[in-house]
Amino acid sequence: MKAWCCALMGLACLFAAQNAVANDEPSYQPPAAASDDSTGLTKARAAIAARDYPGAIRILYALSQSSPQNADVVNLLGFSYRMLGQYPQAFAYYDRALAIDPMHKGALEYEGEAYLETRQLPKAEANLATLRRACGSAGCPEVGQLGQAIDRYKMRAKLN
Repeated sequence: MKAWCCALMGLACLFAAQNAVANDEPSYQPPAAASDDSTGLTKARAAIAARDYPGAIRILYALSQSSPQNADVVNLLGFSYRMLGQYPQAFAYYDRALAIDPMHKGALEYEGEAYLETRQLPKAEANLATLRRACGSAGCPEVGQLGQAIDRYKMRAKLN
């Protein structure tokens, strides 16, 4: 039984590592710290910056239980799951963040990138349009990041 558990854990780690490398593209942008971050959120961002996504998830999940309406926390849960290649969980958390704040720039951008990673270009483009409305004429970095990711996706599609 112990050998079976160790083999299963080894396969899970291998899968997570392969997906983390797959997400190691130029569009990878660790979430920036906000001036009003709590200590827990600061620790979660540090775990994400270190690419310790399981550690970030543990911290963020606890934060989400005490602050269920914090869209930043929920968005970072989605980001962490996405970096592990766990798209169903990522989309669930992005959707939850957007239910809390429909114009959450980080969630719109990261969900858009997740759509590209799961070959859902029209949904990524819809997120980009929503981001443009959220950012207004002044623009914001998230528009540029998602726009560039969409351009790269389209270039790759032309090459294949």
